[in-house]
Amino acid sequence: MRKFMIASVLAAALSPLTATAGLVTTWEYFASSDWDSPVTFSGGNGTTTVTDKIISWGASGGNYEGGGTLNRSALVLDEMNGNAYANTAAALPALTNSITHHNNVLTAGFQTLQTAVLRTSLTLKPFAPEMGPTFPAKVLNFDIMFKETPNNGSPASCGFASISSCDDIFVIINKEDLTTSFVYDGFKYTINLIETTQSLNLLSAAACAIAGAEAGCLGFQTIEGQKTTAQFGFFIDAEQLDVSAPGTLGVLGLGLLGLGLTMRRRQLKLN
Repeated sequence: MRKFMIASVLAAALSPLTATAGLVTTWEYFASSDWDSPVTFSGGNGTTTVTDKIISWGASGGNYEGGGTLNRSALVLDEMNGNAYANTAAALPALTNSITHHNNVLTAGFQTLQTAVLRTSLTLKPFAPEMGPTFPAKVLNFDIMFKETPNNGSPASCGFASISSCDDIFVIINKEDLTTSFVYDGFKYTINLIETTQSLNLLSAAACAIAGAEAGCLGFQTIEGQKTTAQFGFFIDAEQLDVSAPGTLGVLGLGLLGLGLTMRRRQLKLN
C-alpha cells in the first residue's frame, strides 16, 4: 500500500535521566498548522482573504462552501490533537491535520492564489504508563504552489491530464528529512507520518510545470465544483536499546513533525 510521510525535524534537548528502560505505550500529541506569509495572488478583480487557517479568493461577498452562490475558492486547514500508540499493530494512525481545497467555478479576471507558506508543528509528551516531559516543538515552513486553471474548454485543452475543464493544481514542496527517530528512557522511537487518504500523489511533469514546480512534484488535482482533502497522521515504532551499562541516558527531545511529503511503502495490519 502506498503511503506518504510528512517531513519531521528533531529539536535536541540533552537532559540526562536515569535509564529505567520503560516503554512509553501512549503518547499525548499536540498539532498546530497555520498559513504563514508570504502569500501571493495573481492580479485581477475580486477580493482575497488570508487568516491563520483559511486562504480564499474570488467574488467579493461570495462564499466557498454551503448555501448561496459558490463563487469563491479556498484552502482550509484543520488540526487534531489526541493520543498516539507505540508498537500497536492494530492501531490506526494518530491524525494531526488536514488541508482541504474548495474548488469552485470563478469568473475570469479574479485574483487567484499562486503561492503560500504552510507553518506546522507537532509536539509529543509521554502519557502512559507514566507521564513525562513535553518535548519542545519546533516550527518548519513548507512551500505551497497553486494554479487556478481556466474553467472552460475541453479537458484535452488543459495542457495536462485533467478530468474537468480544467482541474486546479495544488503542490506541496519539502526539502527536509522525512522520518524522525529519538531516544527516550531506554527506547528508540521512530515516527513515520503518512497521508492517510492517499489524496497526495506524484503529479505529471506537465501538471507540475503548469503550477510552476519541478518535475516529480507532489500534490493533487481538484475537479471543478468539488473539494479535495489531504489528511495527515503518524505511527510510532519503538525499539529497546541496550541499557546494561551503568550511568544515564541522554534524552533527545522530539520537535516538529511537519507537512512536507515523500513516498514510502508500509503495510498496515488491521484486526
